[in-house]
Amino acid sequence: MKKFSVLLVFLAILLTSSLGLAFENVKFAVISDPHISIPQQKGVSDGFKLGLQTQMLAENTVAELNKIPDLQFVLVTGDLTQDAEPWNIDVLRRILDGLKVPYFVTLGNHDLSRVPHNLKDQPVTLSKYTVAGAFIGKSGGMTPGMTYYAHEVAKNLVLINLDTSRAQVFAPEAGLNDYGGYVDPGQMRWLEKTLQANQGKTIIVMTHHNLIPWCEGDRTDHNKWGWFRIDNGNAVQSMLQKYGVKAIFTGHRHISTRYQDVGGVFNFVHPALSTYPMRFTLYDMTPQGLKYEVKNVPASDDVWALAKKNFLADSWWRDADQPNTPEGNAKYLELYEGTSMSGSVKFK
Repeated sequence: MKKFSVLLVFLAILLTSSLGLAFENVKFAVISDPHISIPQQKGVSDGFKLGLQTQMLAENTVAELNKIPDLQFVLVTGDLTQDAEPWNIDVLRRILDGLKVPYFVTLGNHDLSRVPHNLKDQPVTLSKYTVAGAFIGKSGGMTPGMTYYAHEVAKNLVLINLDTSRAQVFAPEAGLNDYGGYVDPGQMRWLEKTLQANQGKTIIVMTHHNLIPWCEGDRTDHNKWGWFRIDNGNAVQSMLQKYGVKAIFTGHRHISTRYQDVGGVFNFVHPALSTYPMRFTLYDMTPQGLKYEVKNVPASDDVWALAKKNFLADSWWRDADQPNTPEGNAKYLELYEGTSMSGSVKFK
């Protein structure tokens, strides 16, 4: 009888192991909006975006991530380059390939050619399919001719990357500066099939654009802040809720890490490497929930002072209730710096 009991225990352990019911613990990082631009490129400067510092900031971030024990992968949530220039893509690929772990990229509004392309001094830029193709290899997920994908990043943990980039119209003389996002009907059909095929697993999603607003300006000023969201974000959000997606990780808005629980789907937004407050985020995730910690990108005191000075001097990124006054600056800083550098959530 004792031998029989031991045999049953052994079989149970073997069965559980073979089924691989779930990952136990996964550590990963999210970096966003590196906006890589080489200093030699015409027009590159240190403004709100620290154009001359982007390579250094990305390299320092990779060096920090390589020091983290048990890190398993890195998500890069879009705006990889200044404007899809081939030389900037080459630089970022070199930097990211220095990671000791796999990385997964998504495309942002700065990762495809602008339309119309009528400025004589504008550098040559690439289509989003060419940009995506540049990251086939060590970057997981990407396949030829595709800009969205699904990848099992750990046992029964599935990452779905959505391509929310769409044709950008940049014509300031006509009052057009459209940097919004969209998930096209074909991708929506693919998304639903992919979600259906992975039921019973933990699913997380990555996009560049946001599904939801993060402040009052996002809700009310569509001609400016509305373009930071996906045009059909409500439809995407509803589908993620329907199939039990646990979390979505986004960038684009340049504000420090925070989240909202929308119908059981935790929407996380992430700060840019290239603008104040220059941060990245570490996650420790189990099937039951996750913890996160926000880290400053290592840089000299001079670079930090420059970043904050240029941030405060900028007017475009301010909301209507954030004028350049002591009170307005306090609101402006609170939105972008956030109120916490760590937190945790429990999945439903």
